[in-house]
Amino acid sequence: MKKLAIFLLLQLTVISAFCQREITIDGYLNDMQSVYHIQDLGWLWENQLHNRLNLNIYPADWLQISFQGRTRFMQGNMNSNFPGYGEMMDQDAGWIDATYATDGTYNADVGYVFTTMLDRAYAEFTLGNFVGTVGRQRINWGQTFAWNPNDIFNSYSYFDVDYPERPGADAVRLQYYTGMASNIEVAAKIDSANKITAAGYFRFNLGGYDFQLLGGILSEEDLVVGAGWSGNISTVSFRGEASYFHDLEEYKDTTGIVIASAGLDYTFRNSLFLQGEVLYSAYAKNQNITSLLNILSADMTVKTIGFTEWSVFANISYPITPLINSSFAAMYYPDWKGFYVGPSIDVSAMNNLKFSLIFQGFSMKFNGMDRQNNYIAYAKIKWSF
Repeated sequence: MKKLAIFLLLQLTVISAFCQREITIDGYLNDMQSVYHIQDLGWLWENQLHNRLNLNIYPADWLQISFQGRTRFMQGNMNSNFPGYGEMMDQDAGWIDATYATDGTYNADVGYVFTTMLDRAYAEFTLGNFVGTVGRQRINWGQTFAWNPNDIFNSYSYFDVDYPERPGADAVRLQYYTGMASNIEVAAKIDSANKITAAGYFRFNLGGYDFQLLGGILSEEDLVVGAGWSGNISTVSFRGEASYFHDLEEYKDTTGIVIASAGLDYTFRNSLFLQGEVLYSAYAKNQNITSLLNILSADMTVKTIGFTEWSVFANISYPITPLINSSFAAMYYPDWKGFYVGPSIDVSAMNNLKFSLIFQGFSMKFNGMDRQNNYIAYAKIKWSF
């Protein structure tokens, strides 16, 4: 907490040094009811009240100060039946511990978890073509949708249905825009284990495609180099990315690994949207996954985004009416003869009020084990302000 206090004091000092010309506050409040059927744990349920606040301060034309955070209150029998559930909510992957959580029980079956975290706290300086950002921020270098091998700073789980902002990193980021579709970046972050990830990034346009190149150090453990692209084949969007990782400590004695993804998507005139993606992960064989809980509760890193050597993703969405959108996503894991299905429907009652129904079904046959089946259903109402 001392690191957090020092950082916030520095931010407030910067703010007070300038005339506050504009302050904006927005966010949302949602309530989500979840029902789980998890193998070996049975039926579980949880109600989550989730508030997000985004505070942006503009002391000068060239300076933005941002504080953004999420606060959640969850109650149900998850805390009582899921070992370590409350402790998991208290984990902060950043160098600054900006997460607080406490839990308890109402009775032998029902408990609660209260958690709040600051996932954005940064100052952004813009001087001509140069942009510098210091603090907890989102650094997204990914190109594809479900899996991002180039996203070395902020990996996340596709299965998290209630965190569209994604996690931030305690980092310094310097960007210089060399043209309308090209820029050079240097970024470095430090995590909760005091490990540094640092890399350079170059994005440019060639032949109608946006290309990117990156290289650096991942968590002081691996050399990483990567590349990505996005463009079109006729009217079909085509994008992909790949990264190569090589152990620094045993550089001469080991070979590196490759993680790569590529995808296509197309929108028809009637707004029907089709999307497909494939992931290859040479690192997947190093993961000891024996349970669906390993997938749902694991700490995600760029090297662990792939659970099996090959993974396939498909998605279809269609607006039934201008206010009702439906979608159906699926994944296939050949090594496990496993699959995931995720239908959902969103209803916009008003401009700032939305209802969502989401289902997630998992079925996997891990090596040498019986097939495991898990099911999760969510009902969510979200009010944005």
